[in-house]
Amino acid sequence: MMPYSTVRFFCSVVAAFARLVRELRKAVAMAASSSSAAAVSPPVGLIAAAPLPLRRKKLLAALAPPQPQPPVVARPAEVCDAAAGVSVAGVVDQQPQQAESKRKKTSAWSARGRPSRLVIPVADDAGELAAGWGAAAAAATEADVVVEGEGFWVASRAGPRHSMEDAYSVVTHKNGGDSQLAFYGVFDGHGGRGAVDFVSQRLGENVVSAVLAAGSEARDEAPSAAEEDDDAVSAAIRAAYLATDSELLAQHQQGASAGGACAATALVRGSDLYVAHLGDCRAVLSRGGGVAAALTADHTCAAEGERARIERGGGFVSRSGSGVWRVQGSLAVSRAFGDSGLKRWVLAEPAVARVPLRAGCEFLVVASDGLWDKVSNQEAVDVVSRSRNAAATSSVARSCVELVDMARRRGSRDDVTVMVIDLERFVR
Repeated sequence: MMPYSTVRFFCSVVAAFARLVRELRKAVAMAASSSSAAAVSPPVGLIAAAPLPLRRKKLLAALAPPQPQPPVVARPAEVCDAAAGVSVAGVVDQQPQQAESKRKKTSAWSARGRPSRLVIPVADDAGELAAGWGAAAAAATEADVVVEGEGFWVASRAGPRHSMEDAYSVVTHKNGGDSQLAFYGVFDGHGGRGAVDFVSQRLGENVVSAVLAAGSEARDEAPSAAEEDDDAVSAAIRAAYLATDSELLAQHQQGASAGGACAATALVRGSDLYVAHLGDCRAVLSRGGGVAAALTADHTCAAEGERARIERGGGFVSRSGSGVWRVQGSLAVSRAFGDSGLKRWVLAEPAVARVPLRAGCEFLVVASDGLWDKVSNQEAVDVVSRSRNAAATSSVARSCVELVDMARRRGSRDDVTVMVIDLERFVR
């Protein structure tokens, strides 16, 4: 028979165990009731699907008193992970992969939430303003063209807005036995490459052929007759321009792509320089030790004479929101090759200037408006003059590149083409 003290001890143990069981049940019930509605406990029949170590961790977490947690803001990547519904049975094996995946997603989310880094190019020359167009970054993808020819140099760069629509043309070989006959041209297209490609291929040939066909009487004209604007060579150049325009319009009627092109050309014949142009391409002469002299005047709707001519022909000129005057509210130049829809007002008859080549005529700068919109005539001449003083032919080519860079640094988003022509080689 067991002593009374022993029986009393066992009874106290049983009572303590019963109280412990009740407390455990209360703790489990309180933990279940305090959990959020999103964390719904699985049915009793599915609890065994979880591995034993995981069940023990859940039980200990339920028994532990609740700890205050700092507020957590769920990131988009974490919300997506919670909605994915990962199977409980594969949690242990997939934890390293999930941690790495979550780290990558979190990093990607952070990168998306952060604004992109701004790159602002800084102008190198004093007085130039830094443009916010990221021209320095665009140079890596642009195809720069640098050409060193016989007595001429060219640098060209496409703008960031569209594909390259500038072109150039040179005819310097002997034409009909005349070694003093040379043609140079810079062209600026609009509305696609069709027009500028055609004009750059055909205009030089047409001008040279027309001038040679004009005969030799223009070579030995009297000085008084040579000063007239409408001499035989100037008339031949005008006729070549109009013929080239007619050929281009005929292609447009046959279904070829429309569009147009501006031009500035120089023809050296004997001891005379003939400069012709349409639109806003420009030719600037350097003479007398680096003094700039413009040989062209831009054909734009801002010119009073051009505006009056268009209005007399039944057209109109309007100013766009950017402040640019345009023919029929469309085209900014008033003369150009092509542009068949506006041909009634946009003429292809060029302005032609004749300059006798005398001592002091140094070089000619011919460029598209991508340069002249940002660089003045005298600045362009100064840059080339500095390079010529270096007594190296390659330095003139570098001056062309320098002018292209200068226009881009100052904010030009247009195509830029610069040609420098040595005139001293033609001076007799």
